[in-house]
Amino acid sequence: MLWYDNTIMGSISTISKKEYVVTLDKDQDGWIFARCKELHANSQGKTESEAIENVKEAINLMIEELSRL
Repeated sequence: MLWYDNTIMGSISTISKKEYVVTLDKDQDGWIFARCKELHANSQGKTESEAIENVKEAINLMIEELSRL
């Protein structure tokens, strides 16, 4: 388990910071799955670093989409 720190930039005077918990799991084929349950953001990678980078992108996309609602 790791913490992903995301800084959300709003208007010029607003900066919001939130931490998300990301869980990493490895399957029997060696793939790493990264999950952020709070945002239902999931991703995978062949390495831990690839999975983490991919889930960061998924988290940012979810935040961007949720901010439009």
